[in-house]
Amino acid sequence: MNKQTNSQRRFTAIELPVFPIVADSLGLPFKYLPELVKYGGVPFLLMLVVSAISFLLVREDVSRYAAGVLMVAHFVLFTPFSVTWSKLAIFGRPAIATDPPFAYSRTQWLYLLATTVMVISLVIIAGPAVALVRYGQRNFDHEVVMWAGMLMVAGLILFAIGFVRLAFVFPAIAIRKYAGISAAWKQTRGNIERLAAIIVLSSAPYYVIRQILDSLIGYHPPGLAAAARGCLDMLLIAMATTALAGPALAYKRVVLDEYEEAPALGGATPSRE
Repeated sequence: MNKQTNSQRRFTAIELPVFPIVADSLGLPFKYLPELVKYGGVPFLLMLVVSAISFLLVREDVSRYAAGVLMVAHFVLFTPFSVTWSKLAIFGRPAIATDPPFAYSRTQWLYLLATTVMVISLVIIAGPAVALVRYGQRNFDHEVVMWAGMLMVAGLILFAIGFVRLAFVFPAIAIRKYAGISAAWKQTRGNIERLAAIIVLSSAPYYVIRQILDSLIGYHPPGLAAAARGCLDMLLIAMATTALAGPALAYKRVVLDEYEEAPALGGATPSRE
């Protein structure tokens, strides 16, 4: 099996080891702590600035879409980190030796485009059902709420399946080996349950810790305590981005040759184009 080429292995269902990949994903922030600070520090600080501005706008009743603004800002600001962290997970330090802490090149723009398409797909699939649910709630129409809720759940399940089947698009873009949607779909064949488990388990600890801290800290009126709580909350959201290593490591196991050398990538992937 190890002697097969990329083209031979690419569309062969190789059983993914879920727990070893999840353990590696969760251990990467500790293993590569200097890189985490170097490449994650800038987007994290920028997100704090955006969050502060968004909070002030909400306090002044200027913006009603603060959550949407924060989501867009997170995707835009953390795209360079997402690309770098995926490369780091797959090839190690040599692959990011020349990467600046925060920069956009063709790879980052393509990664952001793929993320945008994913979000738009979610809105198209689940958006109409969500609108119907709100319509039914406003008009106290329980039948509309019930059927729209079922439609929404079905749409979310459909999106989740599509997202898992196309999860290899993102690490492929990060290391400049994107071969199209069809190739990504075939590469995840036979591993949808395992890949879904890897994605969920790689990010679950951050969500659980966030929920625990939220229940322990509770609500604080605007002030230093609320600001500290917001910074901690944003830190956990930023740390959850490192869960991208899960599908990246799965992509490495299924698609890439075991003996592919990282230094060659580092020399062939300049940070700017």
